[in-house]
Amino acid sequence: MITLYGYDTINTLKVLMFLCEAGLNYEFKPINIRAGEQHSAEFRAINPAGKVPVIWDGDMHQTESNSILLNLAQKTGWGLMEGSSLNAKLIAWLFYQASTQGPYFGQIEYWSRLAKSPNSDALAQYSAIANRSIEYLNEHLNSQKYICGDTYSIADIALYPWLRIHKHLGLSIEHAENLSRWCDCILARAATQKALTFLNDIPSQK
Repeated sequence: MITLYGYDTINTLKVLMFLCEAGLNYEFKPINIRAGEQHSAEFRAINPAGKVPVIWDGDMHQTESNSILLNLAQKTGWGLMEGSSLNAKLIAWLFYQASTQGPYFGQIEYWSRLAKSPNSDALAQYSAIANRSIEYLNEHLNSQKYICGDTYSIADIALYPWLRIHKHLGLSIEHAENLSRWCDCILARAATQKALTFLNDIPSQK
């Protein structure tokens, strides 16, 4: 059985969404990052980088959320576009999420909610970049249902969690009709609802 170490984070949600979509059994072990448990010697033995999520699957140890998605997709056969030219584009979207969307949306969360000394210039800069990402994704979805054509994939799972909390970040997607439709479509999926319900009720929050 897969063991998932995580918390109520964007990147943990990605992995939970995949596990629910693929119907995989797993054991969840909460790592309370607000209490600093990710820095404990016990957890550092699991991931020296001190980050969640992490999975153990038999003798396989995997870190970094998009790498976990890719590895699980390759193992299960769900969520990739194997045999299609779209698979290369799918991989590119995983890199885009990790190198562009994730860092910049994360900076908005930091400067708007977490920084001890707020920086309005930094917040404005990262918000502008995030808005360009929103426009880019909205245009990309103009003629297709999902990120890689009409098939739901790990590219959609990777990109969705930050956009789910756009209002929390002070961003708007209401004007981006294609992106709004895409978000609504993913939110309506049974696996997404199952993952969100679990995330909102993790044992360490009780």
